[in-house]
Amino acid sequence: MSSDSKQTDWPNLIFYLVLALLIVHEMDAVARHEWQLLPGLAGLSGELGRLVFILSHIPILVGLFWASNHSSVILRHRTQLSVDFLVIVHAIAHWMMSGHSLYEFEAPIETVSIYGGALAGLVHAVLLVRISKI
Repeated sequence: MSSDSKQTDWPNLIFYLVLALLIVHEMDAVARHEWQLLPGLAGLSGELGRLVFILSHIPILVGLFWASNHSSVILRHRTQLSVDFLVIVHAIAHWMMSGHSLYEFEAPIETVSIYGGALAGLVHAVLLVRISKI
């Protein structure tokens, strides 16, 4: 493995950390009834909301995995940067909703998965922009 490929492995590894933290958060989100805070899902009954919330993640994650590992470098990098932006905005949204009466998230899982994901997303975005000249 050349030093160039080792250098470009870091952004990939950090992006996989972003995805892992996002997925861990979504697992916790089921236990914390996050759909009750989401427009469009908040009005659904508990079991139906949970079902729609969980099942909606299947096509979302399939598309995310496909696009973030696509053979087209442009599509792959744009998807990864979009995920980085999403986890950062997502952390801000969680911070803003933390006082809501239906907000059930707690440290340390919230801190690690949501805010750690945002930090990892920021680091990944900076590295990706530096190496890809997007």
